[in-house]
Amino acid sequence: MSRAQHILAVIVGLITGVLLMESYGAMVTAARAGGRAIPELWPLGTEALALAMEVSVLEAKRLGHRAVLRLSWLLLVASVALSTLLQVAVAPPTLVGYLTAGATPVWLLGSFAVLSLLYRAEVSADQAPATAEGSAERPPASAAVVPTSAQTPPTGAEALTKRAQAERAYAELSATGAPVSAGQLATAAGLSASYARALVAEFHARSPAFQHNGRPGSPPARVEPGQEATP
Repeated sequence: MSRAQHILAVIVGLITGVLLMESYGAMVTAARAGGRAIPELWPLGTEALALAMEVSVLEAKRLGHRAVLRLSWLLLVASVALSTLLQVAVAPPTLVGYLTAGATPVWLLGSFAVLSLLYRAEVSADQAPATAEGSAERPPASAAVVPTSAQTPPTGAEALTKRAQAERAYAELSATGAPVSAGQLATAAGLSASYARALVAEFHARSPAFQHNGRPGSPPARVEPGQEATP
């Protein structure tokens, strides 16, 4: 809250206090004239109820509670109307007396509404930085799911390295003369099942190119990761 808002809140608070004392005294006088058992507590049923219902109206609007909002408005209007009628009834029988008596509860209600709105504005301003910090600490949705190496096929230099490992592993496995399966090649070279199947199919088709010393005589055509071999 700015300095001007602080000054405004102090001024409105003083006005609200003065109007509350004036209205309280008038309501006690009205309660005594009406023969109430405890006239000093009678203002709790009018002024205090009106102020409480004013806060309830603001909160019901913020939370979207329509039933509470309607009931709060009903009690607010009824309490202000009752307070105005009673204060006018015990006021001096002059125009000025009636006007000042009728205006007191209305001005009290308005000044308290200003204080409530200023307080809500200060609370909202204090919560805004905390909300911004929380959203800044929260990772973006695009970074929430990071693909792992098992989910993405190797590319570039990594693909070349894996192919060279696969060629070397195939040459070692085929040196015994037994046919090499895709599972054996995948285990020996650390390849995915689909990539191993594609390479085994290619190496089987070009088996004369592999020499017994474990080195390929001529470079076979490349099969990129993820590319399925045609049986």
